[in-house]
Formats: sequence, structure tokens, C-alpha cells
Amino acid sequence: MRTTMSTVYKNIQGNLNNITSELNRINSRISSGRQMSKISDDPVNLVSALSLRSSLAEIGQYQDNLLYGDSMITASESSLTQIKDLVMRAKTLDLQLINDDKNIKNRQNAAVEIHSLYEEALILANTQMNGKYIFGGYRTTGYTDLEPAPFVDGFIDGYRLNGNPEAFDALSPPTWISLGSLADFDLKINGINIPAASDDGYSTIYGDSSAEAIANAVNSVSDQTGVTAGFTPVSLQASGAVEAGSMDSGDLIINGIDIFSSATAVVDQDTDNVLMDAINAKEAQTGIMASRDANGALILSPTPAVSPDNMGSGRNLHVETSANGEQISHLNGSDPVGASMVYKGSIQLHSEHSFILESTPFGVNNYEAGLEALGVAGGVTYSGEPEDVSSDGRIAVQYIHQEEGNIRYCGDRDNDIQIKVGKLSTIDVTKNGQDAIMDLGVFDAFNHLEDALMGINFRTVTGIHQAADLNVTLDSGVTGLEVENSDYPLASGSLEITVTDHSYFPPRPVIMEIPIDITEDTLNSVATKINGVPGLMASWDDTGHLQINTTDEERYTFSMTDKYSNFLRTTGTDFGQIQHQALDQSLTELDELLDSLTTQITDFGARANRLQVQSRIYENLELSTAENLSEQQDTDMIEALMQLKAKEVAYQAALSAAAKTMQISLVDYL
Repeated sequence: MRTTMSTVYKNIQGNLNNITSELNRINSRISSGRQMSKISDDPVNLVSALSLRSSLAEIGQYQDNLLYGDSMITASESSLTQIKDLVMRAKTLDLQLINDDKNIKNRQNAAVEIHSLYEEALILANTQMNGKYIFGGYRTTGYTDLEPAPFVDGFIDGYRLNGNPEAFDALSPPTWISLGSLADFDLKINGINIPAASDDGYSTIYGDSSAEAIANAVNSVSDQTGVTAGFTPVSLQASGAVEAGSMDSGDLIINGIDIFSSATAVVDQDTDNVLMDAINAKEAQTGIMASRDANGALILSPTPAVSPDNMGSGRNLHVETSANGEQISHLNGSDPVGASMVYKGSIQLHSEHSFILESTPFGVNNYEAGLEALGVAGGVTYSGEPEDVSSDGRIAVQYIHQEEGNIRYCGDRDNDIQIKVGKLSTIDVTKNGQDAIMDLGVFDAFNHLEDALMGINFRTVTGIHQAADLNVTLDSGVTGLEVENSDYPLASGSLEITVTDHSYFPPRPVIMEIPIDITEDTLNSVATKINGVPGLMASWDDTGHLQINTTDEERYTFSMTDKYSNFLRTTGTDFGQIQHQALDQSLTELDELLDSLTTQITDFGARANRLQVQSRIYENLELSTAENLSEQQDTDMIEALMQLKAKEVAYQAALSAAAKTMQISLVDYL
């Protein structure tokens, strides 16, 4: 085949271009430091290098996450440590002020400082880092005017709806009871049907309509609705003082039990305790105990339940009186006509979130059976919810109630802040505020100490003086308490007792005056009268010391004032002793809190250690990955320079050969 000069020239040009391209490629590798810049340079190695680059980017992000997590842990640990310092300061003040040589003014001044410690703890609980709340759980941001931070002062924790107690004629009960108490589909909470209420097992009449029965029905599906129910036990105060007369069989029947079996004389105001004692003698059968106020009016309330789940306290109270029985007792308020009345406790609903009640209205008056059963039918006046409309069959519980000295936690209660340290791996860094602070009782401890220093909101007391005989009259001189209190002998008078229910805003105080007649009363009878005050329990222990407690320490508090009787001083339950014991209880509470805070801080330290271990792992992984990537993509400069030199020589040789070839022409052949 004949090769023309044109072909030769084209081959020379092509070869020079190839060498020039190779020179450019080698030069690019040297100047960029990379062996390849596009897939065509080295498809296999470039894909591998891209994968390694992606891994390095992920490792870098995980390391950034670890740095962020470490910062959050450090901030959390610092906040808890500072809160612990505040608790330690509170304990120091408690130790100083518990001494009897400190006066009321000293303690009140210290209470002001305790409140400031409480406020400092609240600020620390709401600590932010880079605009995010460290104890908010998943809700680190996104707070509102209503919920401006994870911890909000002065509001209840969650949403609450208080029902109202009811009283009705046993022979003519209200519609919702006569139709079958809380029937199936009468009430929905958050779209979930509340099943029909069952008999509570304690009430002697309408047991499926009692506060306890309704609460049990609501609680049976609380895992679906997110709403739980509690109840306030029923209490009944007679409309007037006991009048003199004779009580006989049939005159007074309580929960189906006839209180008298034969004619028994009763004196005005029951000053000799005959009527009160007769009712209390049947307490085991009726489940009801009696007390009497300073005006001589009877008070009936359920026996405080001793079971952990409070069973039996929410029963109905059924009081039947003849015309004569009503004339003397005034229990049913129908003087002088006899009556058969049923008294029902009140129900309280609670949820961590807002909730909705629905009860399909029926009848000409749009009767709301489900809401009636809860004692909240009738609009805002009865429910307390600002937007509740009567007879519409619906209540949206979305109003957060105020409660002084209470902290509402608005953050995420279920989840801790986590960081991603792998495609499928996460590590918890901080704890949500419910677990880290609220459940420890930080704010409660400060509040309880402040109350103790101020001398308010007591919850328990044990008398320091020991009685010898509980059943002799107080003027007998042989109760065993006279020797220790010879300067303050027992005398006829009264006790003013205030029990405050903190489940309402503002809290609802009930003030009752309990009479003491030393010629008629015994130590046991006085304890019985105190025991009859709703929200209180009083008894003498086996060693002869008087114990007074609230039936629910989170809900009720009490205070007592002695009016002329010296009973509190004699038993060692006067104000000074109650305050001293409250301060001592706060000391125990603060010690337990310090231990809990130490455990929390230690746990955060352990979390920080885990992050450090993970960080070291990624540091090593980053180094090895970077080395692998370098092997895949970085240029070997010595090899590249040698290749460049070789290509330069080849290029020069090619140019020389091309020049000689191009000098030959047709003239040379002629």
C-alpha cells in the first residue's frame, strides 16, 4: 500500500498530540497532587476514592456531632452541679434554723433566701446552649408564649378538670343515674369510648355512680386516652347544730346500718359525744366516721383508706333520717322532714396534654349524660374552662391552671437529646427535664423548706409527749400527759384546723373548729374528731404518741391553732413542734436530693466518657481512611517527575524526527 506524505504528516501530528496530552496529564497530576480528576483517568480507583471521600465526610460529621454532644453534656453537668450547690446552701440554712434558739423572724428571713435559691434553680433548669434548651428532650426549640421554656413557674403540671360533688334524693336520682350511671358510649375522651362504670364494691347504694366507680371507668382506658382520674372523698357537714332529743331505731341510718337499736338521749350540740360515738361505733360497718365542729354540727366522711390504691375512699354516702332523726341531727338539711339522701364525692381528670370530652346530647334539654356523671355539665360555670358552652356535648380542656410555687414541665418527657454516631447508631447525651430534674423533686424540696420556715402548709406531725391512758376523760389527771405539761393544764376549749386542698387554683381552705370538753372528751375522742376533718388522719400509735397526717401529702396541707384547751401543747403537737419536725423532714429530703443529684452528675460523667471513647475511635478511623484515600488518589511525585522527564525526551525526539521528515519534498526526488 502506498503511503503518501499527507498520511505521514497526519501521523506525525497525531503522535505529537498524544505526547502533548500525556505531558499535560502528568503535569496536572503534579500540580493538583491527585492521580485522577475524572472517571476516565482511572475508573476503578476513582470510584474507590469517591467512596473513601464520602466516608471521611461522614466521619467528620460524626465528630462534629460528638463535639456538640460533649458541649451539651458539659452544660448539663454544670447546671446540675450548680443546682446541687444551691441545695447544699439550703441544707446549711436548714441546719442553722432548725435550732430552737432561732426565732420566727430569723426563719422568715431565711425563707426569702430559700425562695431566691428556688428561682436560681429554675434559671439553671432552663439553661440554653446555642439557642437550644439542654433539658428540653426532643423539644429543644419551638416554645410558645404559653409555654416559653421547658420549666414554667406558677402553673400546674399538665391539664386538669375538676368535677363537682353532688347530693340527690335516693328515691328520685338525677337522670344520668336512673338511666344507668355512666353507660357505655355516654362519654368519650380524646375520641376513645369510656366503658360503662361498674359497682365500686363499697357503696351500699348506686355503687356504679360513685366518684370511685366513675374514676375507675376512666382509668380503665387511660393508656389510650392519656387521661387519668382521681377523686375527692365525699364529706357532709350538717346544716345545723345537734339538738337535744331521743334517737331510736330508724331515726338515723348510714349506708344501710341503723345507728341506734334503742332509745338514746342526745344533748344539745352533742357535747357528751353520744351521737358522734354512736356513729363511730358502727364505722367498721358503714365505712363512715363522724366528727363535730365547735358549733355542735356533725361532720361525716369516709374512713381514710389504708390500701395503696386508695380503694374505698370514693364511695357514696347514704344518709336516711326520720323526721325525728333529722330534727336532732340536721344531716340531710330537710328539717324537720325525714329524707333519704345520697352524697357523692368529686372527680378530677388529669393529663400531660390538652384533651377533649364528648357526650352526645339527647332529649329536649340536650342532656349530657357523660358530663353529668363527671359533675362538669352546664358550661364554664361548672367546668371552669373559659370556652365551655352549655349543652353542646363537648368540653375542650386546654386551659392551664395556675398554682403558686409549682413548676410546669413543658419539654419532651419521653426522649433524651441524642446524637448520631453511625448510620444506625445513636448516643444519648443529655436527659430530658422530667428525668433529670422534675422526678428528683428539686423544686418540691425548696418549696417544702420555704413552707417550713414560714410555718405554713404542714403535712404531718408526731406528738413528742407520751400518753398513758387514752380512754379516761381529759380532767381525770391520769392520761399521762399532765406531768410533762403541768404549767399548761388541759382545759375546755377548741382546736381550729385549716386543711387546704392544693388541687384547685386558688387552693381551697376548709376551716373547722373542733370542740374539746375535758369533762367528756378522752384522748381517743379528740383524735376521732380530728380524724373526721376531711383530708386529715389522726391516731395514737402503740407508744402513746399522737400522729396527724394529711390523707394525700401532695394535695392537702394543714395548720392547727389551740384555743384555750392547751391540747396541742400537752400532746407535743403545737406549732413549734410541727415546724421543727417539718424542718427535720426537709433536712432528710435535701439529703436524699443531694444523693440523687450526685448520681445524675455521675451519670453525665459516664456519658462524657462514652463520647470520648467514641471520639478516639473516629480519630483513628479518620487517620486510616485518610491514608487509604491518599493511596488511592494522591500523586507519587517522584514517579510522576520521572514520567514527565521521559515524556519530555520523547517529545523532543519526536519533534526532531518530524522536522527532518517534513524537510523532504518532491524536488528531492527529481
